[in-house]
Order: sequence, then structure tokens, then C-alpha cells
Amino acid sequence: MSLRTYTYQIQTDPMSRVESGQIEAKNVEDAKRQLRVQYMLSNLPDDTSIVDQSELDENQAREKSAKARDLLRVLAEHHAWTKDSNQGARANLNNLNLSDMVMPGSQLQNADMAGADFSGADLSDANLANANLVRASLHGTNLKDADLSGADLSDADLRGAILTGATLDGADLWRANLMGCVISPTALHKALSCKTK
Repeated sequence: MSLRTYTYQIQTDPMSRVESGQIEAKNVEDAKRQLRVQYMLSNLPDDTSIVDQSELDENQAREKSAKARDLLRVLAEHHAWTKDSNQGARANLNNLNLSDMVMPGSQLQNADMAGADFSGADLSDANLANANLVRASLHGTNLKDADLSGADLSDADLRGAILTGATLDGADLWRANLMGCVISPTALHKALSCKTK
């Protein structure tokens, strides 16, 4: 039987501090036995918390896989729609949590992604031309060489985003937070329609 990872919290008596950690065990009963030995207790306190971290990790992996499958379906429908408006459907990713997703080269031109969370995602080389990204979270997003021409980025969070080589011609950056983003001054001035001397 393979070992599983369990996260625990234990307070051996009301005056002691709560201790937490992880242990490798065959099952919950084995985890309890190990904790009794470790803390030299005949019985564990009633409020001892033991969580199967392996199960949580597996559930998160399943959820991420399901999210990726759903996203691929939406992208395929959107791709068909961009070729022929009578086919497929425009991508609607409004308010979805897509943080840390790896989507380089995605074809999301004209997609509706208002309020979507792309923080930490990889959208390098993506086509986001004329996309609706109003209030989108692009905090720390890799947008290297992405096409954001004509995109609506008003009120978007672009803190720490990587925008090197990104095309921002005609993008709406009204009240967008660009603090700490990686972008050349020339590209930023051009995007903001600044006049340089």
C-alpha cells in the first residue's frame, strides 16, 4: 500500500500552542497512531484535525483537468466562430478563474473576457485583438508578444504583467493598473498615445 500525505493540527492541552505539520501514512488510522506515538498520547484530543492532503491534491488536479477540457472546448468553438460567424460560438469567459493556466498562442481575438482572472497565466503570443478584458485580472500574466491591439483593458489589473513585444495599438487602457509591468517606455507611450520629444 502506498503512503499518503496527511496534514494535521493538534493541541495537546488547552495551555499549549496548536502545532501543525504533515506526515506520511497508509491511512487515517495509521496517521492517528503515528501522532499518538509522536506526542506520547494514549488518545488524540477531540479537536485534532487530520486532512488527507493527497486527496485534496488529487481533487485539485481533477478540477484543473476539467477546467482545461472546458477551456479547450470553448477555444475550439471560438476558433470556428472566428472563421465563420454561423459556426461555433464567441468565447465567453466572463468572470472565470483561469489563473495560472498555460495558454500560449491562444486565438482569443474578439473574445468576451470581462472580469476574468488570468493572474499568473501564460498568454504569450496569444491573439487578444479587440478582446473585452474590462476589469480582468492580468496580475503577473505573461503577455510577451501577445496581440492586444484594440483590446478593451479599462480597469484591468496589469500589475507585474510581462508585456515585452506585445502589440497595444488602439488598446483602451483607461484606469488600468500598470504598476510594475514589464514594458518598453516606447511601447507604453505609444499605447497611451503620449507625445514624446
